[in-house]
Amino acid sequence: MSGRAASRSPARWAAYYRWTAARPPRELLLRTLDHIEWEGKPDQRRTAIDLGFGAGTDTLELLKRGWRVLAIDGQKQAATVLNRRVPPRRLPSLTTLVAPMEGLELPRADLIYASFSLPFCAPASFPELWANIHRALRPGGHFAGQLFGDQDEWNGKRPMTFFSAREVRSLVRGYRVELLRETVEEGQAFEGPKHWHFYDLILERRRSA
Repeated sequence: MSGRAASRSPARWAAYYRWTAARPPRELLLRTLDHIEWEGKPDQRRTAIDLGFGAGTDTLELLKRGWRVLAIDGQKQAATVLNRRVPPRRLPSLTTLVAPMEGLELPRADLIYASFSLPFCAPASFPELWANIHRALRPGGHFAGQLFGDQDEWNGKRPMTFFSAREVRSLVRGYRVELLRETVEEGQAFEGPKHWHFYDLILERRRSA
């Protein structure tokens, strides 16, 4: 994740991964997977892209549920951490790629999952990244992840991408919206207390799109 990478040393990244590895899989991922698995065939093997996987907790949940996973992150250290955490029997289902999200051509997938990673895309590169996500999703495939809102504390302080409610509604056109949930709250970030403003999204690419 390019916006984060510039401000963190290897030691800070290691501390960040230890901090995030302690959390359980995110509720948004569990909700998405429960929905997909309910409507799919039990024996159907699916492919997911975890875009900006960090410490890999959500990647591990995908592997546990039998998905093939392409895990992408801009930090080499993230791949090292993830590979140490994956049970050996799950390794054949995992491919890791160390690369920035900007300019990356994504392969076809049934699910693209981006847990708090897309806001770290450079603003000028976001339109192409969002279009690339749509192109990569198979018809009936899902995107799940977060976008940061314009009231977020980091807006104007970091070279990241933020959206108004109107802009978010524009971005999700062309998808079937299964969840669009806005959160504004005081909370915690790795660096300390933070005012959060973000949107949780679960989107399905229309089968005729």
